[in-house]
Amino acid sequence: MRRSPVLLFALGLLTLLPAMGVGGYVLNILVMIFIFAILAVSLDLVMGWAGQFSFAHAAFFGIGAYTTAILQRDFGTGFGVNLPVGMVLAGLCGLLLGLPALRLRGHFLAIVTIAFQTIVYLALTQWKGLTGGQFGIEVQPVPGFASIGRFYYLALGLSVASIAIGWCLTHSRLGMAWQAVRDDEVLARAIGLNTTASKLTAFVIASALAGAAGVLVAHHIRGVTPDDFTVLTSATIVAMVVVGGRGTIWGPLLGAAVLTALPEVLGFAADYKLMIFGLLMVLMVIVMPQGVFGAWVGRTKK
Repeated sequence: MRRSPVLLFALGLLTLLPAMGVGGYVLNILVMIFIFAILAVSLDLVMGWAGQFSFAHAAFFGIGAYTTAILQRDFGTGFGVNLPVGMVLAGLCGLLLGLPALRLRGHFLAIVTIAFQTIVYLALTQWKGLTGGQFGIEVQPVPGFASIGRFYYLALGLSVASIAIGWCLTHSRLGMAWQAVRDDEVLARAIGLNTTASKLTAFVIASALAGAAGVLVAHHIRGVTPDDFTVLTSATIVAMVVVGGRGTIWGPLLGAAVLTALPEVLGFAADYKLMIFGLLMVLMVIVMPQGVFGAWVGRTKK
C-alpha cells in the first residue's frame, strides 16, 4: 500500500505527457516500453511466480501480431476483433506447447521452448502465402488512433490492464499455488496441488497476454516481419524479467523500461551499443542477482 501514491503519481504523469507537448520520438519509445512491459510482466507469471523457464515468449508475441495482420488483410477486421482473437490464438498455442512441455523441468523445458520458438520463426519465414515471408505484412493503424498521441493512450491503457491482471492473479489463491510450485514442486504435489495444471494456467495466461502485446505492436509499427519475433527477442524479454527482479510484478516492469530505453540512450555509441548493452546487463546480474527491484526491496527491509 505504501507504493500506491507513487504508482498513482507515475500513472498521472504518464497520462499527462502528450498534453504537455512531449515529442513523438519520446512517445514512440514509451509505447514500446508499454508493449514490452506487457511481455515482461506476463513472462514473470511463468518464470518468477510459477518457477518455469521459457524462451518462447516472442513466438506468442509474433502469433498475436501476425493474427491481427492476417485478419485485417484477408477479412478487413478491426482492432476490437483482432485483439481478442490474437489473445485466444496465442493462448491456445501456449496450451498446446504447455501440455507436453510443462511435464519437463529445468534446461529440458528451456530447450523445448527454444525449439518451439524456432519452429514459429521458420513458419513465419517459409509460409509465404500466409505470412508474406521475409517481406511480412503491412498493417493499417487503428481507426481513431492513427496519431501517436492517441495510440499512446491505447497502449498505456492495455499495459495498465495487463499489469492489473498480473497483480490480481499473483495475489490470489492461484498465485499462492504458483509460489508453492516454484518453491518446492514435490512438496506442493504431496499436499494435493495439481502442479501441472497450475503451471499450465500460468503458461496459457502469459501466452495470451503476449498475444495482446503482439496485436499492439503490429498496429504501432504498422507491419510485421519475422525478424521482430526471434529467439533474440525472447532472450531480451527474459533479460527484462531477470534484471528487473523475478516474482515481483514491478521488477519486470522496471526491467522493461530500462532495457527498452537503454539502446536509445546508447545511440551516441552506435558501433559499440550492443557491447555496452551486454556488459551493463552482465554487471547488473552480478551485482544484483535478485534484480534491481529485488535489491531495492531488500535494502528497505534492513
